[in-house]
Amino acid sequence: MLTTTVQAGRQGEQGFSLLEVMIAAVVLSFGLMGLVAMQATAKFSSYESRQRTIASWLANDLVERVRINQDSWSTQSITLVSGNSNLTLPGCASADGTMAACSRSDLRNLDLFYWQQSLLGAAVSGASSSLQAPVGCVIRGANNSLTVGIFWRGKASLSDGAAAVAGVRDTCGVGNVADNQRRQFVLTTTL
Repeated sequence: MLTTTVQAGRQGEQGFSLLEVMIAAVVLSFGLMGLVAMQATAKFSSYESRQRTIASWLANDLVERVRINQDSWSTQSITLVSGNSNLTLPGCASADGTMAACSRSDLRNLDLFYWQQSLLGAAVSGASSSLQAPVGCVIRGANNSLTVGIFWRGKASLSDGAAAVAGVRDTCGVGNVADNQRRQFVLTTTL
């Protein structure tokens, strides 16, 4: 009788074997590694999105400047703005933002000066540009068309729509098609 009681007690015991615990640990570790990879991808995407948002804001800023001073921007031209050549504040304007007797070309140069300051991040106190090596290009074309292109260098290589705006990039003389770290934002509008 004693032996049947022991066998009945073993059948009633429940628990996990060491093999089951190890398999569960492996499955859990793969899940955690997936979460870490997802976090890294989200952080990179957030950074890229922030750069594109800044480029969009800067392009729209210049479009609004051109719309306000439309007669100053009436001639067709291509203008390149980068950090390599610092534009100077026109003589008719002062550092506090006041202006006196500015000509059309002075107003255009003032727009470009302030846009370059924004492009390089000088307007933000104690910070540099969040766009790496930014270059801005303004193409004032026929029939009141305006194209603003902003090109910068991203953190990592990836493929983008380089062929879609190759004409703007070539006209501005910016970048290389094979450069997978180059980012771009192009805004075309009619004034």
